[in-house]
Amino acid sequence: MEFQVFLLLLSGIVITFIGGILFTNAIEYVGHKARWTGSFTGAVVAPLFTSMPELIIFLVALYVYGGDVGEKIGVGTILGQPFMAATIIFPTMFLVALAGYLLKRRHDLVLEVERILVIPYIIFTVLYPLVLLPLLPIGYGKYVASTALLLSYILYTGIMFRSKSMLISEAEEIYLKRVFRKGPWIPIAALQLTIAVALLITGSRTLVSGIDDASKNLDVSPIALAILVTPLAAVLPESITAVIWTFKGKDTLAVAAMIGEKVLYSTFYPAIGLILTEWEIDSYAILSVIIVEITSLIILYHVWKGRLTLDVAAIGLGGYIVFAIYAFLY
Repeated sequence: MEFQVFLLLLSGIVITFIGGILFTNAIEYVGHKARWTGSFTGAVVAPLFTSMPELIIFLVALYVYGGDVGEKIGVGTILGQPFMAATIIFPTMFLVALAGYLLKRRHDLVLEVERILVIPYIIFTVLYPLVLLPLLPIGYGKYVASTALLLSYILYTGIMFRSKSMLISEAEEIYLKRVFRKGPWIPIAALQLTIAVALLITGSRTLVSGIDDASKNLDVSPIALAILVTPLAAVLPESITAVIWTFKGKDTLAVAAMIGEKVLYSTFYPAIGLILTEWEIDSYAILSVIIVEITSLIILYHVWKGRLTLDVAAIGLGGYIVFAIYAFLY
């Protein structure tokens, strides 16, 4: 890959990543101030706001960049969200757990979680394969799938509304507060959100352009490259809170922070993608769904047992590597 293409792709990732961190941090702090601390707001309302970076990348790819390539990158962005959440996120969390253990902030390398997390994981695992429904020879397959996914998300919302567990009661301070040490938090949060959105739009445009150029230079499917690359810029910033809680030994909070995102990724966003695009998926997209299902079933088993062990991280990392090898070699 030419150096200029690599630089374009890298700059898109970095700009979008910084924008994502600023945006997620501000939204989480606003949610904390607004008392979005119960299971409903923590697992339903907050993810709708914190997942905006992915939505911005999708919309930029679809409507700003446009064309067949833009649509494929948009589809890859949506599929990349659950793929990253099922593969790379947990190895990252276990690396942080190791750092916490070595620094005496944790007493072991096992993530202890509550069984209440089983319900959303079942929803995620069962529903996500519906994104492949349009492949079947049935009329209006993508509209059937999108309707089922949206109705499922509404049902999940109702379940979480009635739930009283999974309290998330703390949030990191707004980053710009460290610059403007005095003054009301509302205008500072608004300023940080404005900067974040500007960075997200600029970074997304650069990122999508970089993926297009890289896919041509490497002769790789733009869907496959989007699955591998866009979550690095969009999903990882949302995982910062989970990473911090893992370091502190607050394992249920750490895993719960990912739960709302995963259900959102498997229902709401695929439904939007099915409605707004032709949803033309290739073998890379199918493989990503298979890997997500395998890793999710393993994670579900461990959540049911109340303990996530190192094999979860190994299997997740293995799934990512398998997909990357298939994408670049075949």
